[in-house]
Amino acid sequence: MRGTIIAGTLAFVAAVNAQYYSNQSAPFNLVLSSKNSTLNGSTLGSCHEGAAIEGLCVAGPLNIDSGKYTFNYTTTQATEPTGVNVTGLLTWLLVGGNFEVSSPMQLDPVPTSNVAVPLLQPSESGQLVSFDAHNKLVITRYLDDTKPLPNYSSKPLSNWYACTTYAGYLYQTLAWVVGTEHAKPQNPTCQKVEVIRVFI
Repeated sequence: MRGTIIAGTLAFVAAVNAQYYSNQSAPFNLVLSSKNSTLNGSTLGSCHEGAAIEGLCVAGPLNIDSGKYTFNYTTTQATEPTGVNVTGLLTWLLVGGNFEVSSPMQLDPVPTSNVAVPLLQPSESGQLVSFDAHNKLVITRYLDDTKPLPNYSSKPLSNWYACTTYAGYLYQTLAWVVGTEHAKPQNPTCQKVEVIRVFI
């Protein structure tokens, strides 16, 4: 009975997502670029954090099925997105025994930390992201509250780090440091990375 309810809920969420973010890119891997040689070239893979919840784990230099992602964007954008002006959802396909549902990435903030863990889970929405001209994953800041507001200032940020995190299990995962581009992670395990889209 519980499995039927979960499957029905996931199907409804998939339908909601499909209505607005119905355009979808070709599949790609997410590859880390870092000055740290042990991280540089590593592929991110989806790893279990809870029921229908996945993290983005540092998986090594392998092109693995758990690391296939897509970029979903709105029907108002007629062509495949290539620039920072196109925002959408980073998604992963959750496959169960009797369902398939797109899981957008969301940032999971913790009030006592400035390190937020990206999680993939079925939902009506997710964290809006973009890819720049070099296929680098960014989140755009639209308001700069380091100065008196309103202060509209659009700027793509790349506050990505690889950190040991605990969002259900202890893993080395992708993480986002909240704040300006100069924000430093309070988690001492964090190492700076860039996240690059590589089409399969």
